Amino acid sequence: MGYDRKIVMVGGGSYNWCPRLICDLIQTPELEGSQVFLLDPNLIAANEVKAAADRICKDNGKDFRFIATSSEEKAFRDADFVIITISTGGLDMMQHDIKIPERYGIYQAVGDTSGPGGWSRLLRNVPVFEKMTRKIEKLSPNAVVMNYTNPMSGLTGAICATSKLKTVGLCHGVVGTMYYLSKIMGVEEKDLSVRYGGVNHFFWILDFKVKGKDGYPLLRKKLGKSTLLKYDIAAKDPAGFSENNHKVFAEIFEHYGYLTYSADSHTSEFFASYLTDRKMIADFKIKRKTIEGRRQSLKESRQFTRDMASGKEKMLKRSRETAVDIMKALATNIPFMDVVNLPNIGQIDNLPRGAVVETLGLVDGAGFAPISIGPMPEILRGLTEIHCHVQKMTLEAALTGNRKLALEALMLDPLCAKLAPSDVREMGLELMAATKEYLPQFKAKI
Repeated sequence: MGYDRKIVMVGGGSYNWCPRLICDLIQTPELEGSQVFLLDPNLIAANEVKAAADRICKDNGKDFRFIATSSEEKAFRDADFVIITISTGGLDMMQHDIKIPERYGIYQAVGDTSGPGGWSRLLRNVPVFEKMTRKIEKLSPNAVVMNYTNPMSGLTGAICATSKLKTVGLCHGVVGTMYYLSKIMGVEEKDLSVRYGGVNHFFWILDFKVKGKDGYPLLRKKLGKSTLLKYDIAAKDPAGFSENNHKVFAEIFEHYGYLTYSADSHTSEFFASYLTDRKMIADFKIKRKTIEGRRQSLKESRQFTRDMASGKEKMLKRSRETAVDIMKALATNIPFMDVVNLPNIGQIDNLPRGAVVETLGLVDGAGFAPISIGPMPEILRGLTEIHCHVQKMTLEAALTGNRKLALEALMLDPLCAKLAPSDVREMGLELMAATKEYLPQFKAKI
């Protein structure tokens, strides 16, 4: 048959992302007959992913064509959809993002979204995204781009700032929190109606209903004098990620009165206190992702991909990632609503315009349209707004090569609040020096 729909996976050799997304794709009849380009400079990895995809298609009688390539020209020309799952510099560079701040007393739990780790990661990914985006726009001006790469807000903003491509940032964080909330309330997820907003990995449940009844009063009545820890759950969420020890999640609800992201490892990075004291990390049982642990996880994911290719592992169950739902909605013009990350045009009325924010959004043949939630409560606005400013300042600095602005953005980040400005500057310059091979925009200034 003819393959007239073209999907490009940038980072097509990603053992973490591609097998899951490919299994989702294969289980979506509306997208059958697509050709999928696995674009990656590491052709060994891309071909291993291709072998797994081919085997899953064969075993399940599905018709997709997978092509492993390192040629951007070949992959991007006449593409319909582009999914981005890359990490510029990989774990070797990310090691600097984690280790250097540790010497200054900042012990990041994840280090890919906010804080000095997220700042450093945004600076080195932006040149790659800018170059790639311009090439996509030249070769496929009507392509739809879906970004999973962190820091997702800033990098989605980079695509929007350098092109007119239809673009959205995607994350499963809200899904994980809704799953956790449904377990607390003893209902199915379909029984929940949730209104949320914020920035990626730091959103807020502004209101929710349980079978049509106001959720927050029900939750407080259920808890009584207890905290959310009474219902702590150690289980994999629908996205396949395991969470437990929600002590930060519980404390935030107790003192601010609203639920946030249930993954403490991410949420803790948006505050000034949790990750700057080893005792706090231990007391709140915050699980830190080490580089060694990530290397082991990558090794396991690669083996799983190989096992799929050999037939030892079968097709994964349909995940809750929404990339294939978006492609389906755009291909069929059947509307679809879910979490979107888009530049703020007023969907969150009292957060800075232009910052990429996370809300519910509509997807159809026309593209992406965020759903307005109005203004956030002042306490939540205050906690969230600072991260919008850091995001915008860091992105502008990364696009223009303005080192002064980049360091000012880092000084503004709450996770750096315990440091003197001179120490923040010293830490920032050290991060930039360690990752300078990926910072061409600052080359003459580092």
